[in-house]
Amino acid sequence: MCRPTIFLLLFSMAASTLAFGQSSSTATGVSRAMNPAVSVNGLFWGQVSRDNDSPEFNRVALQEAEAQFAAVVDPFWAAVFTFAVHPTHSHEAGSDTNVYNESAEEPHGFALDVEEAYVDGQSLPAGLGLRLGKFYLPFGKWAPLHTHQFPFAVSPLAVAHYLGEHSLTEPGGMMTLSVPLPWYSDLQLYGVNGDSELFDRSSTELVWGGRWRNMWDVSDNATLELAGSGFTGPDGAFPDEGRQLYVYGADLTYKWVSAARSQGPILVLTGEVILPRPQEREGDPYGWYALANYRFRRNWWLGVTVGQVDCDTHHEGDKQFPILSKQHEHEQSFPGDTWEYKANLTYAPSEFSALRFEVDYYEDRVGDADDLRFIVQVNFTIGSHPAHLY
Repeated sequence: MCRPTIFLLLFSMAASTLAFGQSSSTATGVSRAMNPAVSVNGLFWGQVSRDNDSPEFNRVALQEAEAQFAAVVDPFWAAVFTFAVHPTHSHEAGSDTNVYNESAEEPHGFALDVEEAYVDGQSLPAGLGLRLGKFYLPFGKWAPLHTHQFPFAVSPLAVAHYLGEHSLTEPGGMMTLSVPLPWYSDLQLYGVNGDSELFDRSSTELVWGGRWRNMWDVSDNATLELAGSGFTGPDGAFPDEGRQLYVYGADLTYKWVSAARSQGPILVLTGEVILPRPQEREGDPYGWYALANYRFRRNWWLGVTVGQVDCDTHHEGDKQFPILSKQHEHEQSFPGDTWEYKANLTYAPSEFSALRFEVDYYEDRVGDADDLRFIVQVNFTIGSHPAHLY
């Protein structure tokens, strides 16, 4: 081998060694190879209300900040930790102020929540999936989303009132298995503690539930997804009485992606219905929403949605369906029959940022708590993060 060839070979080896050292070590020589993927998301918004002059609906504020850490633990487990900081209100800090008093909506501070902390089993037999820890329950299409993944600034009324504004995140275990059908189908089954306000926290009974999802290719560039969800657990409205709460739901999603060009049009249509069935209580409550999101131009999205919450009653502080009487940014009174209409325009130059302009209208068809709101929202993420679910 000639000297120039030997020199080039040694130079290449040295360069490779140097590059590896720079990518896997810090200045102190400690390896970064085992560090988790870290991302931080910030959601800021400003909103103005035509019908509610409280500070909560007429201000610029931090909507939520979220940090996520994800890594492969070993050949058997992968872990995710998600922490969120969001504003609290006076009632959340222990105040006895009536939740319908607008003073209760004034910001009180910030709260740090552990939204998720779980491990996923890797390479389990028969294609099984196992999740242990604290995680979002797979109910419907919207509830498992993080706030910065929402296609609209806030949750639909049906989701917020029946499942909670920050959805359901519970400690427990979940198993995922493939259903042997001619199309793609999977089943998720879980048992969790039941720490949210929906359930009786003093009960030792677990919350059990599941979601069955089916998906078909309706064309070369379109899919159709149909799923059903449900859970049952001790009813938090009547602690220590042993009553059960049952909640059922179904959702349908059609997604079309243009194959003509990169960054071309995309259309997503979603509908979801939520049916709470509290034991030994009157009424037949339900909620639903339908939405459409269309990318009409590269980086530009147009969204519209309509929804309804119907509780067969309109009494403030009614114990019949207490989750509806909890403080929520949408409500000004107990929603006997409330409709919502929303439209937004989103500029998303990349997966790391988005600027959204939104108009929300809430129509109270029993009382006079109508409200028209204008929202501007800024969404940005730094660091490595997984693909959005929606």
